[in-house]
Amino acid sequence: MFTHLDENGRGQMVDISQKSVTIRKAVARGAIRLKEETIEAIKNEKIKKGDVLAIAQVAAINGVKSTSTLIPMAHPLLLNGIHVNFYFEDNLLNCEVEVKCQGKTGVEMEALTGVSAGLLTVYDMCKAMDRSMTIENIHLVEKTGGKSGHFHHDKKEEKTYDYAVVIASDTRSSGENRDKCIDVFREVMPDTYNLVYTNIVPDDKEKIKEELIRLSDKKIPLIFTSGGTGFSKRDVTPEASKEVFDREARSISDAIRLYSKEITNAWMLSRATSGIRKDSLIINLPGSPKAVKESIYAIITSLGHGLDVLTNERWDH
Repeated sequence: MFTHLDENGRGQMVDISQKSVTIRKAVARGAIRLKEETIEAIKNEKIKKGDVLAIAQVAAINGVKSTSTLIPMAHPLLLNGIHVNFYFEDNLLNCEVEVKCQGKTGVEMEALTGVSAGLLTVYDMCKAMDRSMTIENIHLVEKTGGKSGHFHHDKKEEKTYDYAVVIASDTRSSGENRDKCIDVFREVMPDTYNLVYTNIVPDDKEKIKEELIRLSDKKIPLIFTSGGTGFSKRDVTPEASKEVFDREARSISDAIRLYSKEITNAWMLSRATSGIRKDSLIINLPGSPKAVKESIYAIITSLGHGLDVLTNERWDH
């Protein structure tokens, strides 16, 4: 189903209520190709309509702020900052726009709209002098924040991470109930995460331990469990996990609980934990599909960095 169409085929805005609030940044860039005499006129403020760069800078800022009005399915955002920079390079006047916000959706469209508005304003200011101008190469340079992680236009290859999912459930392992959580992992995890293994086991501490030991021995960097984190006597996933951990990383589970606190009063009933065995990060998630989705949104923006540090592939400290 198309995300921007409802069940009747009519337009809708994507529901982002379950996404986590993170610091989002986007940088976009574009250029306008000008004649030499036009460039000189701009630099020397000889364009009859006024100071081209000053007015174009305001237009770019206005374009950023007007994005949700111009782009039908874009969400209105409370922006934290907008930075606009114009600079000359040969016969090009480049416009670069950086946008930041603290929110639940990215600011790529805002940055791209800002560049477009700024360059179009340059065209409008200079068209009496130069009708051969061409606007070129408007593109997203970089974005950070959100589940898709860090994107850079010039980055040739994006790092991927293998992960495994172990469902702990008596009724699902016996076939009495159908599991829906594995489908949620496939839907919500970013494309940079590769699901390499799934299994459904009973709520049995030894069986859960066997899976976690075997998967970490195979050096799968990220292992999720789902289910068995509540108050039932058969909920033993945290106990099984703690018995295989070399080190705890409980703050990951605390972050999930803090996120869940804004959604449900049941957040305090989760006994989930997280930890490290060898080179694998093991994270307990709840057993319901909705809670799995919310939990992933709560932590996904920081997982890549944590996995890089764990496997010694990046060390920024």
